[in-house]
Amino acid sequence: MNIEDELRGALHIAAPPPTTTLEAVVKRGRRRVFAQRAGAALGVVAVVAGIGFSAATLNHAAPPPQQADEPNHGPATVEHSLGWPRVVTPAQQPYGTWTPGSSAPPVPGRPVVDVPMCNMRMATQEVVLSTEPFTADFTARLLERVPRELSDKKIGNAPGNSVLQAVEFDITDAGGTGSLRVTGGRFTGTPQAYADDALWETGDCEPPRRLVLSNGTIVQLHAVRPFEPFQSLVQRLSVFRNDGLLVQLELRNFGSPDLAPDPKQQGQWRRTGAGRPTLPLSEEEFSRLGLVVAATT
Repeated sequence: MNIEDELRGALHIAAPPPTTTLEAVVKRGRRRVFAQRAGAALGVVAVVAGIGFSAATLNHAAPPPQQADEPNHGPATVEHSLGWPRVVTPAQQPYGTWTPGSSAPPVPGRPVVDVPMCNMRMATQEVVLSTEPFTADFTARLLERVPRELSDKKIGNAPGNSVLQAVEFDITDAGGTGSLRVTGGRFTGTPQAYADDALWETGDCEPPRRLVLSNGTIVQLHAVRPFEPFQSLVQRLSVFRNDGLLVQLELRNFGSPDLAPDPKQQGQWRRTGAGRPTLPLSEEEFSRLGLVVAATT
């Protein structure tokens, strides 16, 4: 049984940077597929049909949470959201609460978020993130599946910088435009070990929520974090697959309408707009994308 079979029935859903554009990635993917399939004059990227999930099944799909990088000597308090428990390990002590900088504060009328701030503890194993670890088929399927999973949103292409290759999407609804950045990397060791190593890299105060799939793949959801400028909001979801592929998804409250070419750095972009007040996806919608990534081959 493969991972798509295991996830089938887990949730029911309706059927920049260079940031990789939708058109550019599909073209590049096709070129690679053509080169691998000599003799074909025309080719199409095979797209795997979507997976239907059932929320009731998901709540019982995850095994007990795994111990992280610190022991918990007291009774375990496991909070559940979407059926995903928090990693059982002590929380970090906040050193303060979020305070926006004076150079680019939130726009007038937008309240300052009340978020406790904790130290970022970077993973000891460095992973370079880009789109290079993705195969052409994986990227093409990702480009097809993200819009399909978010059929009630307007999904478009987002521009990006030339420093980091990424697949990016604008996500628009009645609340405005945000974006999704998807990058990948390769790690060594087990998904469990690397997920524990990266436990505090976003500066969470509470342990992240984690779903452990039966094949060892781990989907880890971190808290929403504020950043400058304009009180930018970012939430990270990491998929540590059992084949050694790390797929990192970052959900942001700003998108293409809030970016402009940087006149001082060719090929790069700078923030000019404050974005929307909230992230463009709910936690349930964002976590659903993590399961799609885990099942994509």
